Amino acid sequence: MAAELTFEPAKTRRAFDDIIDQVRDRLPSGQLRPGDKLPSEREFAEQLGVSRNTVREALRMLEISGLIVLKKGHTGGAFVVDTTSHVVAQGILDGMTLTRYSLSDLTEARIGLESLILARVCERATRSEFDSLEEIVERTVAIDADTRWRDKMKVHLEFHQKLTEAAHNPILTILIQPLLEITHELTLRVGPSAEDYIIESRYRLLDALRRRDSDAAISELEWYLAKLQQRWMGGTD
Repeated sequence: MAAELTFEPAKTRRAFDDIIDQVRDRLPSGQLRPGDKLPSEREFAEQLGVSRNTVREALRMLEISGLIVLKKGHTGGAFVVDTTSHVVAQGILDGMTLTRYSLSDLTEARIGLESLILARVCERATRSEFDSLEEIVERTVAIDADTRWRDKMKVHLEFHQKLTEAAHNPILTILIQPLLEITHELTLRVGPSAEDYIIESRYRLLDALRRRDSDAAISELEWYLAKLQQRWMGGTD
């Protein structure tokens, strides 16, 4: 991290939103690069003129967004991750805000790409990889949605990332990541659902994958993404 890199005092809107924007704005310019360590909570709070709790909340949101990783221990801290996919995701989100792209465009693109991924997973994934996916679903079930809903959504994102890895095609992993990040961000924006249909869908998807039934897996994906789009548009769960 460059020694001259400084941050401005947070503005009067929600301070942690301003902190997030300041970090995000320094990524495209190269002021912050993958592997750079952000200032400590204390240093951040002093530079920005906010409390350490505010800094901590901002860092947590940056981690959920995939911009940084928080590491514990003597050599720990907040580190910038490879943001290539995040820049793409942010560009698409900006385009959606300006109505250049629609929610239907996003859903169609994800179905098209993830259908190919599911077909490859059915062909190539190992039993161990299926077991790992099921373990992620079980971890999701164990998280209390009322008190830790954002944590639950983070594990849902992890499921799709691991699912993509099971296709054993690194290019597909790169291509799908921005769409997964957009899906995650939009879901965070609309908030919790009154009906937790995701878990049931996950188990149906896993059953189809274990049977190597790509048609059934793709059908389940289409059902799930249609429900998700309905939530984004403010429809009934």
